[in-house]
Amino acid sequence: MTIDEGRKGGARAAWEALGRHAPASARDVNQALEAARLAFRLGDLRLFDAWITQALALATAEGPRAAAKVHLAAASFERSAGRFLGCKRHVERVIALAPDEPALRERAGVLLHAFGAPNETSFSETSHPRSAEAEALVMRAREKSASGDPRGAVRDLLAAKHIADEAQIWVIDLELVALGRRHFGFLDVEALTAMVRGPDEPSRKAEIEHARYRRFLAPALDRAVRLVNRAWDVLPEAALAPLAWGLRDASYEEEGGLTAPRARRLRLLAHLFPEAMLARLGDPPTRTLPPLRSSARQRAKILQWSIRSRTPADVLGEFDAILRDHPRSHHPHAYRGELLLWLGRVDEAEEDFRRGLAIQPRARWLHIGMGAVHVLRSEYAAALACFQRSIDCAPALVGPTLYGVRGEAHRLRGDHSAAVEDLARTCRDTPSRASAWVNLWLAEDDLGHTDARDAAWKELTRRAPWLLADAAEEALGLALPAVEDERERRATLEHALRMLRGNRSSSCVTYFTREGELRTVFDVG
Repeated sequence: MTIDEGRKGGARAAWEALGRHAPASARDVNQALEAARLAFRLGDLRLFDAWITQALALATAEGPRAAAKVHLAAASFERSAGRFLGCKRHVERVIALAPDEPALRERAGVLLHAFGAPNETSFSETSHPRSAEAEALVMRAREKSASGDPRGAVRDLLAAKHIADEAQIWVIDLELVALGRRHFGFLDVEALTAMVRGPDEPSRKAEIEHARYRRFLAPALDRAVRLVNRAWDVLPEAALAPLAWGLRDASYEEEGGLTAPRARRLRLLAHLFPEAMLARLGDPPTRTLPPLRSSARQRAKILQWSIRSRTPADVLGEFDAILRDHPRSHHPHAYRGELLLWLGRVDEAEEDFRRGLAIQPRARWLHIGMGAVHVLRSEYAAALACFQRSIDCAPALVGPTLYGVRGEAHRLRGDHSAAVEDLARTCRDTPSRASAWVNLWLAEDDLGHTDARDAAWKELTRRAPWLLADAAEEALGLALPAVEDERERRATLEHALRMLRGNRSSSCVTYFTREGELRTVFDVG
């Protein structure tokens, strides 16, 4: 049996065993699907398509419902491979073949939603599945916090923010600040983010600050929260105005950096006493959120990610509406500039980054974006200068985005040791960043570090198998399991970087085939 042989050996042996069996020899649908699943796992598109075609032929003979189930399985494979068009084609066949099967329709709709496609009523009436995943991460973070793992809790909350909707992000920020105060003192969201990416052992100064917080500030804060819950609603507006001025609430609204309630009273309560605000909201499914004001940052992020299921012209055109609504925000320029890098339109990206810097010269990400522009133009000294400006703007918030692109600049200018240091750190902190693993393999290969190079290849084949499979097919005409020696792997990875164009993201990894089809690398986590 093909599958039995495939399970006994490694990837190469499984691939060779599978290739010895013609799809026409499949006796039933399940056998053909199992073979297709093995071909998919091995990254051989030719074999995968052949076995799926045979599975569909066998299922069609059994009836429309059986065929719909095979199309649903094929759509699931296409989703995992990040191929929106293929997934959409199979989903449409599911809908056509099983119009009276709500369970199949719902599962088909969920697959499209993974690309950020709108919730079509013809597919499903359910909520976005990633919203439920974000809620699960929040609950796990609470468990970690209660069991003495606050750093793990912060990491889970930050992961939840990547996949949450706008209303959820506001609640997650409350959770982050409340958790941070409980365990570390008065830290804001960005400080907590920097902390969990720092050394695992706290410094002596941090330990003293933590002890002082637990001894003096925490009891006072607990008492204040109880008082606030009773008194906040009856405070007159005149009492709130000085607080709003002191917290620069007007500037905060104009910036549109984060989602927040429209009512100033609720914004201030959330800012000063997130624990009290969380207590008011309750837990899902009983949670009732206050009306939230529009956020330039969240609108731009959602629009940017919609590139996975929409045309570039449509997505780029809608940024104009965000800019009209938030003329003093640099975020639309930052996100559109990054999207233009993903598309390989470097000159237009530079224009957006410069416009954003004219609004906010100390926006650290805009300097990273400008550095990426210079890297893609092979202007490495200028790129490193941009990265240093980003560090100077926010030295406590230097993170994997900067290290990843700076590591690539070091590699391309020949400083391989510095490249490995930056890239290894990036891969550790954001392991879903495919570009960092590609650059790490190339840098380790340049240094002759075979073990580290092979470890990076193994991680890439696990995290981005279809990026590598597509790159190997385009660059060498080979299926992924046939790419064995270092020269072939280098050629594959160098072509993978060309396919990624300017995408250096960890949370929305896109690449282009030779025919111009945009595909997505979904995080295996």
